[in-house]
Amino acid sequence: MENLKFRRQFLLTAKECVQLQNWQKEIFDSHILYVHNDSEVSIVTKGDKHFIIIGYVINPKIPEKTTLCILTDIANLPSVNSIPEYLYCLVGRFALIIKDQEKFIFYNDACGLKTVYYTNYKNNIYAASQPLLLQLVVPIKKSVNYLQYFDSDYTKYNIEHWIPAGSTLYEEVYHLTPNHYFNSSSFKQIRYYPNKTIKHKKTEVAIKEFSSLLKKTMIAANTRFKLAVSITAGLDSRIVLSACKEIAEDIYFYTLQYRNLTKSSNDIKIPYDLLSKLGFQHHLIDCRKTMNNDFKNLYINNTDIYHLDDWGIIANGMYDNYPVERIAVKGNCSEIGRCYFYPTGKHKKISSYNDFIILETGWENMPFVKNRISEWYDNIKDDNINFGYDLFDLFYWEHRIGSWQAQSQLEWDIIQDTFTPFNNRELLDTMLSIDVKYRHSPNYIFFKKSIKLLWESVLKEPINPNAHTIKAIVKRLVMKILR
Repeated sequence: MENLKFRRQFLLTAKECVQLQNWQKEIFDSHILYVHNDSEVSIVTKGDKHFIIIGYVINPKIPEKTTLCILTDIANLPSVNSIPEYLYCLVGRFALIIKDQEKFIFYNDACGLKTVYYTNYKNNIYAASQPLLLQLVVPIKKSVNYLQYFDSDYTKYNIEHWIPAGSTLYEEVYHLTPNHYFNSSSFKQIRYYPNKTIKHKKTEVAIKEFSSLLKKTMIAANTRFKLAVSITAGLDSRIVLSACKEIAEDIYFYTLQYRNLTKSSNDIKIPYDLLSKLGFQHHLIDCRKTMNNDFKNLYINNTDIYHLDDWGIIANGMYDNYPVERIAVKGNCSEIGRCYFYPTGKHKKISSYNDFIILETGWENMPFVKNRISEWYDNIKDDNINFGYDLFDLFYWEHRIGSWQAQSQLEWDIIQDTFTPFNNRELLDTMLSIDVKYRHSPNYIFFKKSIKLLWESVLKEPINPNAHTIKAIVKRLVMKILR
């Protein structure tokens, strides 16, 4: 299991780290970059500037471009101010680091799924995938946030607990928030997106653009990797499946059996029935087995905010059965376009940061969470800064996905690397460009029409049947109260 420790993570440090001596190692003047051997790393040097991508990047419209080719393009841009525009159409999971003499600039993918944490110690920048790696080289300390968080009822009763992006549980350690870059010379995160008013489109036009781009994205990913696509009864995985019509023969389709799922549960039965009708094999991975102490210790010491009793149990189940040569395709991030926090398509006018605090029961009792959300709201509430994007959509994008989902993928890096086709600003904007009435539950008109256009046969089985019954709605409300 030694190779699984901090798998696919990285550390940028101003001093040697003996614990990582077997990792990929690159020296940049006064700094050393360590990258786990199972993670791709690309480097381009131009004059006195170094450009680095940790992870992978794909251009769906030019699939033959490798990560190194894309990084070369970035290095040849007229200035760093051109980078946001260049990143707009890209998908992937990556951290982009630019070293310009003594200055560092950090970007990451659209939804921040490749996490970046950083600190300043003795006038040197240190950065890593998560705080435990920083702890190997600098004496970071747990802050009062740590006790507030882990002693709270929120973490006690919420098995998928999370904190807002940009906040951490350590003194003077910071997390890069999606749609921002970090400049070490000012030691500030600077918002670079959104940067213009979103163009509203006719539904049928947006459907064609969305479907075409999603299809190209999956074909491009299949060109680069061997893919494993997770299928449930839900909408997200069905959208992804619909975009796989031309490459389905190459894909490993699977479903994870975890928590209280049985073979008669919709999330298992429907994928099995659907794939059988389509002529493809369905693989069921049992994630309910007992965890041994070796795996438990590995999981606990792999990230600072771990979810041992839920995501850890699932990861333990995948350890023996997931096809390690394949990259896992996840449908997350599509919820950004599905009115997650206002499922009727309408919400009251946002008047303060408290409108976001109440979205997670228990956050109101943690001052550091309230402070972070207040800071974020103050910086985005002006229409000249949010460019008319709905703030609930941006909150889901930058905080829910940029923290909760990013942490999930970080924890599961010990088992699988992940490809999230919706992690693309152009694709997200296409969803957000249409009238909200076509995007919300229970009908999700835009998404179902897109599925029909891409691969109508995947609608042979229902999507989330009974999800909107009175019984299901009451159950969700009760679970929220219990949290």
